[in-house]
Amino acid sequence: MKIRSSPEERENLRHKIDRLLRKEGKEGWEMAKDTMLNNKTENRQLHEAIRYVMLKSSPDYFRPAILSFCSKITDGTSEVTIPCGASLVLFARAIGIHDDIIDQSRTKNQQTTVLGAFGKAMALILSDVLLFKGFTLLRKMLEIGVPNEKIVRIFETIEEVWFEQSQGEVLEVSSQGKHNMNLEECLRKIKMRASEMEAITRIGAILGSGSRYQIEALGEYGRLFGVASIIRDELIDMLDFRSLRHRIRKESLPLPLIFALQNPRIKSELLPLLTMKRRLLKGDLLRISRLAETAGGLSFASAHIEDVIEKAHTQIDMFGDKESIYALRLLGNSLFLDPEEWKHHIDD
Repeated sequence: MKIRSSPEERENLRHKIDRLLRKEGKEGWEMAKDTMLNNKTENRQLHEAIRYVMLKSSPDYFRPAILSFCSKITDGTSEVTIPCGASLVLFARAIGIHDDIIDQSRTKNQQTTVLGAFGKAMALILSDVLLFKGFTLLRKMLEIGVPNEKIVRIFETIEEVWFEQSQGEVLEVSSQGKHNMNLEECLRKIKMRASEMEAITRIGAILGSGSRYQIEALGEYGRLFGVASIIRDELIDMLDFRSLRHRIRKESLPLPLIFALQNPRIKSELLPLLTMKRRLLKGDLLRISRLAETAGGLSFASAHIEDVIEKAHTQIDMFGDKESIYALRLLGNSLFLDPEEWKHHIDD
C-alpha cells in the first residue's frame, strides 16, 4: 500500500525525477536533436518543421534514461545505450505526429502540434523523415561495438513489440465515438499500447548483459509501467476539460468514463451529454466528470495505477544495481495520483 504524500513531497519528487532523467538521458536526447537539426534542406517549410518538432516540444530525456537504467541494472553501461536512445526519441516523435493526425489534434497540452502548425501533408512528411533518421541512427550501434547478436535481438524487439502497439492503435481508432465498450476491451487496448515501454526496457536489458530471465523481468516492468502511465493520462484527461471535450468528439472515451458507462443508471444520464449535437460547454464537461466520479470511475483508475505499479516494482527488486532500482521505483511512484490531487477539480 502506498503511503499518501503531501503536495510539497510530490513537487519535490517531480524535481528529483527531472534531475535524474536529465542526467541519465541528456546525451541520447542531444544526439537525436543534433541528428535532425544538422539536416541540410533548401525547403524552408521542412526546415522550420524540423526545428519546431525538436525545439518547441520539451526535451525527451525519458526514453534514453530508461534505456540507461535498464542497461546498468544488468551490468551494462550508459554509453552503449546512447545511439539507440536517440533512435527511440525520433521514433516516438514520429508516432506522436501520426497519433495527432489520426485524432485531429491541432493542440495538445495547450501547445500547437505539428499538424496544427504546418498542416497534414507536412506533418506526414516530417514523421517519415523522423522514422528514417531513427532507423539510420541504429547503425551507430555497430560503430560503438555492440555485438551483432544483440543488434539482431533489438531489431526483433522493435518489430514484434511495435507491431503490437500498432494493433493497439487500430483498436484505439475503432473505439472512437464508441459508447458500448466494456471495461475488459478498454484495458486490453491500454495494455497493447503500453508495448512501447516494454520495448524500451527490454532493449536496455539486451544492451546490458541481461540473462533471459532478467530481460523478461524488465520487459514486464516496462509493460506494467506503460499501462500505469497511460491510465494516469486517461485520468488527467477527465480533469482537463479541453482534452475531455476532444476525447468525446474525436477520440476514444477515457477509462473512467468507460467504467462509469457500465452502470445503467449513470449511463442513462451520461449518454445524452456524450451524444449532444451542440458544443460541450464547461458546465456539461463538469457534470460528465462528476457523474464518472459518482460511478467510481476516477477512483477505479487511481487504484488501478497503484496496483499496477506495485506489481511493476516486484519485477526489479531482485537486481543488484541499487541506484538504478531506486531510479526506476522513483519513476513508478511519480505515477500515483492521490484523490486530493483531482477531487478539487470536480468539487469546486
